[in-house]
Amino acid sequence: MARKGKDFAGTLPGTGCSRIALPDTYVVVDLETTGLDAQRDRIIEIGALEVIQGKPGRTFTSLVQPVTAQPGYFVSPFITNLTGITNDQLLGAPRAKQALEAFGKFLGGRIVLGYNVGFDMGFLQQGFQMELYRPLANDWVDVLPMAQTVFPLWEHHRLNNLAAYYHVENPQAHRALSDVVTTDQCYRRVARDGVARFGGAEAFLEAIRKKLHPEEGEQLSLW
Repeated sequence: MARKGKDFAGTLPGTGCSRIALPDTYVVVDLETTGLDAQRDRIIEIGALEVIQGKPGRTFTSLVQPVTAQPGYFVSPFITNLTGITNDQLLGAPRAKQALEAFGKFLGGRIVLGYNVGFDMGFLQQGFQMELYRPLANDWVDVLPMAQTVFPLWEHHRLNNLAAYYHVENPQAHRALSDVVTTDQCYRRVARDGVARFGGAEAFLEAIRKKLHPEEGEQLSLW
């Protein structure tokens, strides 16, 4: 899903926060949604991949049937064209509460990693609060500022730009699980190149921090 606008992530009480880190144990997450507004739009697909000490493990994937004013009409033609997800597919999908409960069990307390993942975390945090009546307290690490720091002259820093540079195939772009696997492979490569280019992990993380101009209190960590 294309990302734009100010992140909603971290604005609800009890939710996690963004970290500048290079973790080797994490859960890669990607969503497809009905639109770009975490307070108005809804999740239609969740994809996740666990990575433990650098080794990919289990995956999680689920379509999600959103609540809509018009029965049977869940996604616009634009979203169907972008993702391939149809109203018929969503008609038989789990409801948000069921899907988020299952995802929450898969995720546990682990850190989330993703590409422009503040977008995804905003939707998940809103979904957990609305459907499960609890905050999503997991912190997250974003791969996007890593790419922006390593490749500052690029005009665009979309996931497909990074995947093309590293020759990583994404067989189903804009489907959550395929984007998750692509994100993980790109993260490994851009982290490696960032560490090499800046002369070490701490120097790379400091370069990211300076580029982002984070608010006071953001943590710098190797994890």
